[in-house]
Amino acid sequence: MSILKSSCHVILALCIGFSTTTLAIETNAPELEHSDFGADPLTERVLGEMIMQQIYGSDLFITDHSVNEYLKGFLNKFEAHIDNKSLLPHFFAIDTPELNAFTFFGNHVAVHSGLILAVNNESELAAVLAHETAHILQHHLSRMITINKQMMPVTFAEIMAAVAVGALGSPDAGVHLATAALAGHTQNLINFTRDHEKEADRIGMQLLSQTQFDPSSMATVFQRMQEQSRYRETPPEYLLTHPLFDARIADAQNRAKQFNKKSVDSSFLFHLVRAKLRAQTDQASKKTVKEFKQHLSSNTYDNEDAERYGYAIALFKSNKPKEAQTILEELIARYPHEWIISLTLADVEAYQGHLTQALQRTETLFLAHPKNYAILMQYAGFLLKNKQPREVTKLLFKYRKSPGEDPSAYQLLARAYSQLGKKTDLHRMQAEWYFARGDARSAIEQMNLAVESAKKNKDIRSQIEKRKQEMLNAFQQQAKIRL
Repeated sequence: MSILKSSCHVILALCIGFSTTTLAIETNAPELEHSDFGADPLTERVLGEMIMQQIYGSDLFITDHSVNEYLKGFLNKFEAHIDNKSLLPHFFAIDTPELNAFTFFGNHVAVHSGLILAVNNESELAAVLAHETAHILQHHLSRMITINKQMMPVTFAEIMAAVAVGALGSPDAGVHLATAALAGHTQNLINFTRDHEKEADRIGMQLLSQTQFDPSSMATVFQRMQEQSRYRETPPEYLLTHPLFDARIADAQNRAKQFNKKSVDSSFLFHLVRAKLRAQTDQASKKTVKEFKQHLSSNTYDNEDAERYGYAIALFKSNKPKEAQTILEELIARYPHEWIISLTLADVEAYQGHLTQALQRTETLFLAHPKNYAILMQYAGFLLKNKQPREVTKLLFKYRKSPGEDPSAYQLLARAYSQLGKKTDLHRMQAEWYFARGDARSAIEQMNLAVESAKKNKDIRSQIEKRKQEMLNAFQQQAKIRL
């Protein structure tokens, strides 16, 4: 965990991850040719892939697909107001209590679970995500590097080398390299970053105004962060990586007056996801059960039914599935269309040996929500448990959106091919799993086993050799950036 957190600090300190596009609104951002940028497209793509591999391979990546599916809902709301669809943000959650979110190459936006739990309402969470999206839309990293190359006796390659070292297993060295590269120029960098932050606030607020969220939440969430920092020895991590100052808050407050005031209620799904994160965060299950029970008895909650949902998950985690099932069935009777509750109930049913019932429930959900990745993965998992591997392969190859979306699908496919006795495909999927997590040695080993297994099939062998070479080329590109 410390490796990834340290590398994230390097990434954040250098404002990694900002690309180019414009909102379908006025932005006043200068138009830059990519030749003026500090990084070429290949370097940006490779760096983004390297960082995602590090995250996928860590224990910080949240494997609960329902959380990421919820975050994808913000993208669905923002998308209509972004012109260049090739540069839409990719929101995903990481399991860390810090109040933060950060953007990096490839339009990825990592959202800390601590941020989701710390905000007071859904509009405040949307405000932070809109701010991060604005960084992407305003190509801030490239603009920063372009200007700072003129102010600083440091090359872009030196900065990227520092980032790569930090992101790929030597965080202390990365921090020292980055610090040395930026020594003597801190104030200039901070001033330029402040301009970026104000611009991201402005563009993010416009994005909020075009959606269902409250534009004034941009100011309120920053005020709350600032207030929290007064009572802590160390300020919230978001304030360390996103400079916050009184003038910026005042500016956000004044800009909010330009928009129609909205009274926006947080969605029920927002409350459910937060309850689920709270129930899963604390490893002491009995303590978590007690806390939820106390909240319900004392009426200290934001949403009673969401609190009951969290209580059910805590009971399930503490090996009380029947009690959990009773609560979940009551909730489903009241909210028959809340897919996240139904998914949780299906998990509880399967745990108790009622696999047919769980499978039927999940299949019904999938037919109603075929684009929901969380439902897709649970449905595939239950099919596999029910000894239907062929259905799993058909399902995942038909509905999975992108090979790089999430490596857990490769695990399911590998297990399915194992049940089918297809060794060649088993090794290929295992190779993709390792590749997505940045494990070059294991990925190539599995590809070699796949080649050996397919030696009697010339066409298949040729396909495997081609993919193996693509993997080798990718790792070679990463090695060049590391140096």
